[in-house]
Amino acid sequence: MNITGKTMIFKSEYGYSTTLSSKSTNGEYEKMYIQVQMPKEANLENRTMIEIKKGFLTFYKTKDGLSKVKAVVIEYSTEEKEEDFKIEADDLPF
Repeated sequence: MNITGKTMIFKSEYGYSTTLSSKSTNGEYEKMYIQVQMPKEANLENRTMIEIKKGFLTFYKTKDGLSKVKAVVIEYSTEEKEEDFKIEADDLPF
């Protein structure tokens, strides 16, 4: 599935992630964190807003064999610098 749009990127010692949120019937929000694979040259700070220009959803298996959703970002820009970033298909790890 192709993805585009704005999202906040969180950075930790394990890499990058973003969140999906859903409002329950009682009005409370729940969050789900999703791993994000950024281009190799990406060096984003925690809580950076980006606009995904080209990307897709895929999944990976955990050590326990559970399937988890992952977003792969191919092209993006940051709101602060409005710089475009792009990786070539040859740079993808699969």
